[in-house]
Amino acid sequence: MGRVFSLMIAVLLPTLSAGIPFSCQRDALVVQDGVNDYGPLLDKPPIMRVLLIRDAREAQVSVYGSYQITGSLTNIIDQGQGLQKAKISVTNSAINIGNKRYDTSELRITSHQDGDIELNNLRYRGEIRILQQFNNKFSVIEEIDMESFIAGVLGSEMPQSWNDDALRAQAVTARTYAMYKKKIRRDEIYHLEMIELAYRGIAGETPRLNKIIQETKGVVMVYNWNIFPAYFHSTCGGHTEDALHVFGKDSIPPLTGVVCGYCDNSKHSSWSKDIRKSDIEKKLREANIYISNISAVKNVNPGAGNHGSKVEIASLQGNKEMNANDFRLLVGPNILLSTAFNSRSNGNCITFSGKGWGHGVGLCQYGAQAMAEKGSPWIAILKHYYPEIELVRLY
Repeated sequence: MGRVFSLMIAVLLPTLSAGIPFSCQRDALVVQDGVNDYGPLLDKPPIMRVLLIRDAREAQVSVYGSYQITGSLTNIIDQGQGLQKAKISVTNSAINIGNKRYDTSELRITSHQDGDIELNNLRYRGEIRILQQFNNKFSVIEEIDMESFIAGVLGSEMPQSWNDDALRAQAVTARTYAMYKKKIRRDEIYHLEMIELAYRGIAGETPRLNKIIQETKGVVMVYNWNIFPAYFHSTCGGHTEDALHVFGKDSIPPLTGVVCGYCDNSKHSSWSKDIRKSDIEKKLREANIYISNISAVKNVNPGAGNHGSKVEIASLQGNKEMNANDFRLLVGPNILLSTAFNSRSNGNCITFSGKGWGHGVGLCQYGAQAMAEKGSPWIAILKHYYPEIELVRLY
Protein backbone atom coordinates (compact mmCIF):
# COMPACT_ATOMS: atom_id res chain seq x y z
CA MET A 1 0.00 0.00 0.00
CA GLY A 2 3.10 2.24 0.40
CA ARG A 3 2.83 5.13 -2.04
CA VAL A 4 -0.97 5.31 -2.19
CA PHE A 5 -1.26 5.22 1.60
CA SER A 6 1.42 7.88 2.04
CA LEU A 7 -0.36 10.12 -0.47
CA MET A 8 -3.62 9.70 1.35
CA ILE A 9 -2.19 10.56 4.74
CA ALA A 10 -0.29 13.54 3.31
CA VAL A 11 -3.18 14.97 1.26
CA LEU A 12 -6.46 13.87 2.76
CA LEU A 13 -6.10 13.80 6.52
CA PRO A 14 -4.50 17.21 7.25
CA THR A 15 -7.48 18.93 5.66
CA LEU A 16 -10.02 17.04 7.75
CA SER A 17 -8.39 16.40 11.06
CA ALA A 18 -8.54 19.61 13.07
CA GLY A 19 -9.31 18.55 16.60
CA ILE A 20 -9.90 14.90 15.64
CA PRO A 21 -7.55 12.25 17.05
CA PHE A 22 -5.97 9.83 14.60
CA SER A 23 -6.23 6.10 14.98
CA CYS A 24 -3.06 4.03 15.03
CA GLN A 25 -4.81 1.03 13.48
CA ARG A 26 -3.63 1.59 9.89
CA ASP A 27 -1.60 -1.53 9.35
CA ALA A 28 -3.03 -2.89 6.11
CA LEU A 29 -5.28 -1.92 3.25
CA VAL A 30 -8.44 -3.97 2.82
CA VAL A 31 -10.50 -3.40 -0.32
CA GLN A 32 -13.99 -4.63 0.38
CA ASP A 33 -16.76 -4.22 -2.20
CA GLY A 34 -14.80 -1.41 -3.84
CA VAL A 35 -14.12 0.61 -0.66
CA ASN A 36 -10.52 1.25 0.41
CA ASP A 37 -10.36 0.50 4.11
CA TYR A 38 -7.12 1.19 5.97
CA GLY A 39 -8.77 0.66 9.32
CA PRO A 40 -10.18 3.79 10.94
CA LEU A 41 -8.15 6.81 9.83
CA LEU A 42 -10.10 8.99 12.26
CA ASP A 43 -11.04 7.71 15.70
CA LYS A 44 -14.57 9.07 15.52
CA PRO A 45 -16.93 10.96 13.22
CA PRO A 46 -16.03 14.66 12.98
CA ILE A 47 -18.33 17.34 14.34
CA MET A 48 -20.29 19.47 11.88
CA ARG A 49 -21.36 23.02 12.63
CA VAL A 50 -24.67 23.63 10.84
CA LEU A 51 -26.26 27.06 10.53
CA LEU A 52 -29.94 26.57 11.42
CA ILE A 53 -31.05 30.21 11.70
CA ARG A 54 -29.36 33.33 10.34
CA ASP A 55 -29.94 36.88 11.61
CA ALA A 56 -33.36 36.33 13.18
CA ARG A 57 -35.20 38.54 15.64
CA GLU A 58 -37.06 35.68 17.27
CA ALA A 59 -37.39 31.91 17.29
CA GLN A 60 -39.09 29.28 19.45
CA VAL A 61 -37.13 26.76 21.51
CA SER A 62 -38.10 23.96 23.88
CA VAL A 63 -36.30 21.02 25.49
CA TYR A 64 -38.10 17.77 26.35
CA GLY A 65 -35.63 16.37 28.89
CA SER A 66 -32.92 17.51 31.23
CA TYR A 67 -30.62 20.20 29.83
CA GLN A 68 -28.00 22.72 30.70
CA ILE A 69 -27.15 26.16 29.37
CA THR A 70 -23.57 27.37 29.24
CA GLY A 71 -22.11 30.74 28.32
CA SER A 72 -19.32 31.59 25.93
CA LEU A 73 -16.77 30.48 28.51
CA THR A 74 -18.46 27.06 28.94
CA ASN A 75 -19.54 27.91 32.48
CA ILE A 76 -22.93 26.43 33.42
CA ILE A 77 -25.34 29.32 33.92
CA ASP A 78 -28.65 27.44 33.96
CA GLN A 79 -30.09 23.93 33.90
CA GLY A 80 -33.39 22.17 34.28
CA GLN A 81 -35.52 19.09 33.72
CA GLY A 82 -37.38 20.46 30.73
CA LEU A 83 -37.97 23.76 28.98
CA GLN A 84 -41.45 24.62 27.75
CA LYS A 85 -41.67 26.45 24.44
CA ALA A 86 -40.09 29.87 24.88
CA LYS A 87 -39.18 32.76 22.60
CA ILE A 88 -35.53 33.51 21.85
CA SER A 89 -34.75 37.20 21.39
CA VAL A 90 -31.95 39.72 21.90
CA THR A 91 -32.36 43.02 23.74
CA ASN A 92 -29.78 45.40 25.19
CA SER A 93 -26.85 43.06 24.50
CA ALA A 94 -28.49 40.14 26.32
CA ILE A 95 -29.97 36.90 25.01
CA ASN A 96 -33.48 36.22 26.28
CA ILE A 97 -35.12 32.80 26.48
CA GLY A 98 -38.69 33.32 27.58
CA ASN A 99 -38.62 35.59 30.62
CA LYS A 100 -35.01 34.76 31.49
CA ARG A 101 -32.22 37.16 30.53
CA TYR A 102 -28.63 36.03 29.99
CA ASP A 103 -25.97 38.75 29.80
CA THR A 104 -23.69 36.99 27.36
CA SER A 105 -22.93 37.11 23.65
CA GLU A 106 -23.40 33.36 23.23
CA LEU A 107 -25.46 30.58 24.78
CA ARG A 108 -25.09 26.83 24.34
CA ILE A 109 -28.05 24.58 25.06
CA THR A 110 -27.18 20.92 25.53
CA SER A 111 -29.77 18.20 26.02
CA HIS A 112 -28.80 15.07 27.93
CA GLN A 113 -30.71 12.95 25.39
CA ASP A 114 -30.49 12.95 21.59
CA GLY A 115 -33.30 14.73 19.79
CA ASP A 116 -34.75 16.52 22.80
CA ILE A 117 -34.09 20.09 21.59
CA GLU A 118 -36.86 21.61 19.47
CA LEU A 119 -36.23 24.77 17.46
CA ASN A 120 -39.05 26.29 15.41
CA ASN A 121 -40.95 22.99 15.59
CA LEU A 122 -38.07 20.80 14.38
CA ARG A 123 -36.18 18.54 16.78
CA TYR A 124 -32.40 18.26 16.77
CA ARG A 125 -29.65 16.13 18.18
CA GLY A 126 -26.41 17.53 19.50
CA GLU A 127 -25.97 21.01 20.92
CA ILE A 128 -27.27 24.35 19.71
CA ARG A 129 -25.42 27.65 20.00
CA ILE A 130 -27.23 30.98 20.04
CA LEU A 131 -24.97 33.84 18.95
CA GLN A 132 -25.77 37.53 19.10
CA GLN A 133 -25.58 39.47 15.84
CA PHE A 134 -26.01 43.18 15.06
CA ASN A 135 -29.27 45.08 15.53
CA ASN A 136 -30.76 42.75 18.16
CA LYS A 137 -30.58 39.76 15.85
CA PHE A 138 -29.13 36.32 16.48
CA SER A 139 -28.08 33.17 14.65
CA VAL A 140 -28.33 29.55 15.77
CA ILE A 141 -25.74 26.87 15.00
CA GLU A 142 -26.05 23.18 15.75
CA GLU A 143 -22.97 21.12 16.59
CA ILE A 144 -23.57 17.49 15.64
CA ASP A 145 -21.49 14.47 14.68
CA MET A 146 -21.27 13.69 10.97
CA GLU A 147 -23.27 10.44 11.00
CA SER A 148 -26.16 11.96 12.96
CA PHE A 149 -26.13 14.87 10.53
CA ILE A 150 -26.29 12.55 7.50
CA ALA A 151 -29.17 10.71 9.19
CA GLY A 152 -31.03 14.02 9.19
CA VAL A 153 -30.15 14.73 5.55
CA LEU A 154 -30.86 11.42 3.80
CA GLY A 155 -34.63 11.24 4.24
CA SER A 156 -34.98 14.91 3.27
CA GLU A 157 -32.84 14.72 0.12
CA MET A 158 -34.28 11.53 -1.37
CA PRO A 159 -37.69 9.80 -1.06
CA GLN A 160 -37.51 7.34 1.80
CA SER A 161 -39.26 4.65 -0.22
CA TRP A 162 -36.53 4.52 -2.86
CA ASN A 163 -34.19 1.61 -3.52
CA ASP A 164 -31.57 0.84 -0.86
CA ASP A 165 -28.66 1.27 -3.28
CA ALA A 166 -29.89 4.67 -4.46
CA LEU A 167 -30.12 5.74 -0.81
CA ARG A 168 -26.64 4.36 -0.05
CA ALA A 169 -25.24 6.34 -2.99
CA GLN A 170 -27.01 9.46 -1.71
CA ALA A 171 -25.65 8.96 1.82
CA VAL A 172 -22.06 8.75 0.55
CA THR A 173 -22.60 11.73 -1.74
CA ALA A 174 -24.01 13.88 1.07
CA ARG A 175 -21.23 12.81 3.46
CA THR A 176 -18.56 13.67 0.87
CA TYR A 177 -20.11 17.09 0.23
CA ALA A 178 -20.39 17.80 3.96
CA MET A 179 -16.81 16.69 4.59
CA TYR A 180 -15.60 18.95 1.77
CA LYS A 181 -17.45 21.90 3.32
CA LYS A 182 -15.90 21.10 6.69
CA LYS A 183 -12.49 21.15 5.03
CA ILE A 184 -12.82 24.50 3.28
CA ARG A 185 -14.65 26.19 6.18
CA ARG A 186 -12.82 24.56 9.05
CA ASP A 187 -11.83 27.94 10.56
CA GLU A 188 -15.23 29.56 10.08
CA ILE A 189 -18.05 29.70 12.58
CA TYR A 190 -20.14 27.18 10.63
CA HIS A 191 -19.46 24.58 7.95
CA LEU A 192 -22.86 24.27 6.27
CA GLU A 193 -26.16 26.08 5.91
CA MET A 194 -29.42 24.15 5.89
CA ILE A 195 -30.08 25.32 2.33
CA GLU A 196 -26.92 23.61 1.07
CA LEU A 197 -28.18 20.15 2.04
CA ALA A 198 -31.84 19.52 2.85
CA TYR A 199 -31.75 18.98 6.60
CA ARG A 200 -34.65 18.85 9.06
CA GLY A 201 -33.08 17.52 12.23
CA ILE A 202 -34.44 14.12 13.20
CA ALA A 203 -37.71 14.59 11.27
CA GLY A 204 -36.71 12.35 8.37
CA GLU A 205 -35.03 9.58 10.34
CA THR A 206 -36.33 6.00 10.16
CA PRO A 207 -34.81 2.69 11.33
CA ARG A 208 -34.35 1.65 7.67
CA LEU A 209 -32.52 4.84 6.72
CA ASN A 210 -30.34 4.66 9.82
CA LYS A 211 -29.37 1.09 8.86
CA ILE A 212 -28.43 2.26 5.35
CA ILE A 213 -26.29 5.04 6.80
CA GLN A 214 -24.60 2.59 9.16
CA GLU A 215 -23.75 0.35 6.17
CA THR A 216 -21.82 3.22 4.56
CA LYS A 217 -20.51 4.73 7.81
CA GLY A 218 -17.45 6.91 7.26
CA VAL A 219 -17.26 6.25 3.50
CA VAL A 220 -16.43 9.21 1.26
CA MET A 221 -15.40 9.74 -2.35
CA VAL A 222 -11.97 11.13 -3.23
CA TYR A 223 -10.20 12.12 -6.42
CA ASN A 224 -6.39 11.99 -6.28
CA TRP A 225 -6.98 11.42 -2.55
CA ASN A 226 -8.66 14.77 -2.17
CA ILE A 227 -12.19 15.32 -0.92
CA PHE A 228 -14.17 17.24 -3.53
CA PRO A 229 -17.59 18.98 -3.63
CA ALA A 230 -19.87 16.06 -4.53
CA TYR A 231 -22.71 18.07 -6.06
CA PHE A 232 -26.02 16.36 -6.77
CA HIS A 233 -29.45 17.30 -8.06
CA SER A 234 -32.89 15.86 -8.76
CA THR A 235 -33.02 15.30 -12.53
CA CYS A 236 -30.39 16.02 -15.18
CA GLY A 237 -32.59 15.54 -18.26
CA GLY A 238 -30.24 13.14 -20.06
CA HIS A 239 -26.67 14.34 -19.44
CA THR A 240 -25.03 15.77 -16.32
CA GLU A 241 -23.08 18.99 -16.65
CA ASP A 242 -19.50 20.14 -16.11
CA ALA A 243 -19.03 22.08 -12.83
CA LEU A 244 -16.82 24.57 -14.68
CA HIS A 245 -19.64 25.26 -17.12
CA VAL A 246 -22.30 25.74 -14.42
CA PHE A 247 -20.43 27.28 -11.48
CA GLY A 248 -17.44 28.83 -13.27
CA LYS A 249 -15.10 26.93 -10.93
CA ASP A 250 -12.20 24.68 -11.82
CA SER A 251 -13.45 21.21 -12.64
CA ILE A 252 -12.05 17.72 -12.06
CA PRO A 253 -12.88 14.47 -13.93
CA PRO A 254 -15.61 13.40 -11.44
CA LEU A 255 -17.45 16.67 -12.10
CA THR A 256 -17.12 17.01 -15.87
CA GLY A 257 -20.48 15.43 -16.72
CA VAL A 258 -21.63 12.06 -18.08
CA VAL A 259 -24.43 10.63 -20.19
CA CYS A 260 -27.23 9.69 -17.82
CA GLY A 261 -30.08 8.21 -19.81
CA TYR A 262 -31.80 6.95 -16.66
CA CYS A 263 -34.01 9.81 -15.50
CA ASP A 264 -36.76 9.75 -18.13
CA ASN A 265 -39.21 8.54 -15.48
CA SER A 266 -38.86 11.78 -13.54
CA LYS A 267 -41.83 14.12 -13.88
CA HIS A 268 -39.20 16.86 -14.21
CA SER A 269 -37.45 15.30 -17.23
CA SER A 270 -39.29 17.88 -19.35
CA TRP A 271 -41.43 20.80 -18.31
CA SER A 272 -42.88 24.13 -19.40
CA LYS A 273 -43.56 27.20 -17.25
CA ASP A 274 -44.88 30.69 -17.81
CA ILE A 275 -43.11 33.21 -15.56
CA ARG A 276 -44.33 36.78 -15.47
CA LYS A 277 -41.80 39.29 -16.72
CA SER A 278 -42.63 41.59 -13.82
CA ASP A 279 -41.87 38.76 -11.36
CA ILE A 280 -38.45 38.24 -12.96
CA GLU A 281 -37.76 41.99 -12.80
CA LYS A 282 -38.78 42.07 -9.13
CA LYS A 283 -36.51 39.16 -8.18
CA LEU A 284 -33.57 40.76 -10.01
CA ARG A 285 -34.28 44.12 -8.37
CA GLU A 286 -34.15 42.48 -4.93
CA ALA A 287 -30.58 41.45 -5.84
CA ASN A 288 -29.77 45.03 -6.94
CA ILE A 289 -29.98 44.18 -10.64
CA TYR A 290 -32.20 46.83 -12.18
CA ILE A 291 -33.83 45.73 -15.43
CA SER A 292 -37.22 46.86 -16.74
CA ASN A 293 -39.44 45.92 -19.66
CA ILE A 294 -37.86 42.50 -20.28
CA SER A 295 -38.56 41.27 -23.78
CA ALA A 296 -36.59 38.00 -23.86
CA VAL A 297 -34.39 35.64 -21.81
CA LYS A 298 -31.97 33.54 -23.83
CA ASN A 299 -29.99 30.46 -22.81
CA VAL A 300 -26.37 31.22 -23.77
CA ASN A 301 -23.60 28.68 -24.38
CA PRO A 302 -25.49 25.49 -23.44
CA GLY A 303 -23.34 22.59 -22.28
CA ALA A 304 -23.56 18.86 -22.99
CA GLY A 305 -26.70 18.65 -20.86
CA ASN A 306 -28.09 21.85 -22.45
CA HIS A 307 -27.69 23.83 -19.21
CA GLY A 308 -26.66 27.36 -20.10
CA SER A 309 -23.53 28.83 -18.58
CA LYS A 310 -25.06 32.28 -19.00
CA VAL A 311 -28.39 33.88 -19.78
CA GLU A 312 -28.86 36.97 -21.89
CA ILE A 313 -31.69 39.24 -20.78
CA ALA A 314 -33.04 41.62 -23.43
CA SER A 315 -34.79 44.69 -22.02
CA LEU A 316 -35.38 48.39 -22.45
CA GLN A 317 -31.83 48.99 -21.17
CA GLY A 318 -30.30 46.69 -23.79
CA ASN A 319 -28.89 43.19 -23.35
CA LYS A 320 -27.39 41.97 -20.09
CA GLU A 321 -25.57 38.68 -19.50
CA MET A 322 -25.29 36.94 -16.13
CA ASN A 323 -24.42 33.51 -14.80
CA ALA A 324 -27.30 31.18 -15.67
CA ASN A 325 -27.33 29.33 -12.35
CA ASP A 326 -27.31 32.64 -10.43
CA PHE A 327 -30.26 33.79 -12.55
CA ARG A 328 -32.17 30.59 -11.79
CA LEU A 329 -31.55 30.90 -8.05
CA LEU A 330 -32.70 34.53 -8.06
CA VAL A 331 -35.90 33.74 -9.98
CA GLY A 332 -36.46 30.75 -7.68
CA PRO A 333 -35.04 27.22 -8.03
CA ASN A 334 -38.51 25.72 -7.60
CA ILE A 335 -39.95 28.10 -10.20
CA LEU A 336 -37.31 27.96 -12.94
CA LEU A 337 -36.44 24.30 -12.52
CA SER A 338 -33.18 24.30 -14.48
CA THR A 339 -31.11 26.34 -16.91
CA ALA A 340 -31.55 23.70 -19.64
CA PHE A 341 -34.32 25.60 -21.40
CA ASN A 342 -35.56 27.27 -24.53
CA SER A 343 -37.73 30.34 -24.08
CA ARG A 344 -40.02 32.72 -25.90
CA SER A 345 -41.84 35.92 -25.10
CA ASN A 346 -45.53 35.29 -24.43
CA GLY A 347 -47.27 38.57 -23.72
CA ASN A 348 -46.61 39.52 -20.10
CA CYS A 349 -44.75 36.25 -19.54
CA ILE A 350 -41.69 34.37 -20.67
CA THR A 351 -42.50 30.77 -21.52
CA PHE A 352 -39.63 28.49 -20.48
CA SER A 353 -39.56 24.96 -21.92
CA GLY A 354 -36.86 22.91 -20.26
CA LYS A 355 -35.39 19.65 -19.06
CA GLY A 356 -34.43 18.48 -15.59
CA TRP A 357 -34.55 19.96 -12.11
CA GLY A 358 -31.45 21.38 -10.47
CA HIS A 359 -28.05 22.62 -11.57
CA GLY A 360 -27.26 19.36 -13.39
CA VAL A 361 -23.83 18.68 -11.82
CA GLY A 362 -22.89 15.36 -10.21
CA LEU A 363 -25.32 12.68 -9.10
CA CYS A 364 -28.73 12.66 -10.80
CA GLN A 365 -31.07 11.39 -8.09
CA TYR A 366 -33.76 10.03 -10.41
CA GLY A 367 -31.02 8.47 -12.50
CA ALA A 368 -29.52 6.84 -9.41
CA GLN A 369 -32.91 5.39 -8.49
CA ALA A 370 -33.41 3.97 -11.99
CA MET A 371 -29.91 2.46 -11.98
CA ALA A 372 -30.59 0.86 -8.58
CA GLU A 373 -33.89 -0.56 -9.79
CA LYS A 374 -32.08 -2.14 -12.73
CA GLY A 375 -29.68 -3.84 -10.31
CA SER A 376 -26.70 -1.47 -10.12
CA PRO A 377 -25.05 -1.46 -6.66
CA TRP A 378 -24.40 1.87 -4.98
CA ILE A 379 -20.68 1.89 -5.77
CA ALA A 380 -21.39 1.41 -9.48
CA ILE A 381 -23.89 4.29 -9.34
CA LEU A 382 -21.32 6.59 -7.75
CA LYS A 383 -18.59 5.60 -10.21
CA HIS A 384 -20.95 6.25 -13.11
CA TYR A 385 -21.83 9.79 -12.03
CA TYR A 386 -18.39 10.63 -10.62
CA PRO A 387 -15.79 9.10 -12.99
CA GLU A 388 -12.30 8.29 -11.66
CA ILE A 389 -13.22 8.41 -7.98
CA GLU A 390 -11.95 6.16 -5.20
CA LEU A 391 -14.02 5.28 -2.15
CA VAL A 392 -12.34 5.46 1.26
CA ARG A 393 -13.60 4.72 4.75
CA LEU A 394 -12.36 7.41 7.14
CA TYR A 395 -13.78 6.01 10.38
